[in-house]
Amino acid sequence: MAAAVVLPLAAAPSADAASVSTWDKVAKCESSGDWSYYRAGWPYYGGLQFSKSTWDAFGGRQYAEYPYQATKEQQIRIGEKVLATQGEGAWPTCGPPAGLGDDHADPYPAEPPAPQSAMAHITPVKDLTGDGVPDIVTVEKTTGDLYRYSGPDYGGSTRVRIGYGWNGMSEIVGVGDITGDGVADILAVDAETGNLYRYSGPDYGGRSARVQIGSGWDSMTSLAGVGDITGDGVPDLVAVEKSTGDLYRYSGPDYAGRTGRVQIGTGWNSMTNLAGVGDITGDGVPDLVAVEKSTGDLYRYSGPDYAGRTGRVQIGTGWNSMTNLAGVGDITGDGVPDLVAVKTAARYLYRYSGPSFPGSSAVKIGTDW
Repeated sequence: MAAAVVLPLAAAPSADAASVSTWDKVAKCESSGDWSYYRAGWPYYGGLQFSKSTWDAFGGRQYAEYPYQATKEQQIRIGEKVLATQGEGAWPTCGPPAGLGDDHADPYPAEPPAPQSAMAHITPVKDLTGDGVPDIVTVEKTTGDLYRYSGPDYGGSTRVRIGYGWNGMSEIVGVGDITGDGVADILAVDAETGNLYRYSGPDYGGRSARVQIGSGWDSMTSLAGVGDITGDGVPDLVAVEKSTGDLYRYSGPDYAGRTGRVQIGTGWNSMTNLAGVGDITGDGVPDLVAVEKSTGDLYRYSGPDYAGRTGRVQIGTGWNSMTNLAGVGDITGDGVPDLVAVKTAARYLYRYSGPSFPGSSAVKIGTDW
């Protein structure tokens, strides 16, 4: 059995790194591949047979007191430091035959950052242009500009800039007409203050026209407009409390915060991409869809109480690859609400047909989203 030793700093040419498979070959030679190797009275430990002094000198104690107590990855990470400083000669018997000095691969390369959508907060706002087709508004992440896109295809050529500075808002949600002027309004949470603001359509005239209607909304997430679920003729809002995962219903037109909210569910911090999709069950009450974070499964929840895990119906899989789900109403003319969502990796916008939004119904209707 060989052993890793501390050599003088100039004793051997250094190598940058080595792949996990090459380190496995070194360990096979050093310790028969036993990364937990320990023998009483033997002064070398673990898969790579570090001496205690080498382990300590190269920072191994950030992981464990002795090498054999550390994981394989942790031992390799310390091995990388030894290799970079001393070369393969630090394992004079096992390093060269394993090709340790010739393999320059990073054993644990950093994962590339997850793809990011170009647009944020896709918000359905019904028909703003008077053509009888629902529209959406969304925020361009790089500029913070607010754009309106016209249906049914929401092409880039249809977009019109209608505001700026919207990257300061953490939640933006369409709730329908809450001012009684016949035009859809939107609500947004100021990320800095947690205040909830109402913006009136059709142009959502920015900070000069907004009306504060609540505070402390930075404690909430996954705001979703679900239509009128209380039967008073005014659109309602649901939101998840970050600290508890409880789902609350807020009644319009002022969404009176903690004094007026009603808890209607628990455990909703396990869900993401909540979206009101209108009545897709035909019972006259708006429904809600959401994606389970751990599985990527898409579920339908029936109003007015959205009865949680006992009442939900799974209607899709693989939806953790999508973001910015938004129920946009009927854009295909079949009388059933549709859904749009962005495929994160490709930044494509897709339309899904209700009532079950199957993957087979997906139609790509936009790029660079």
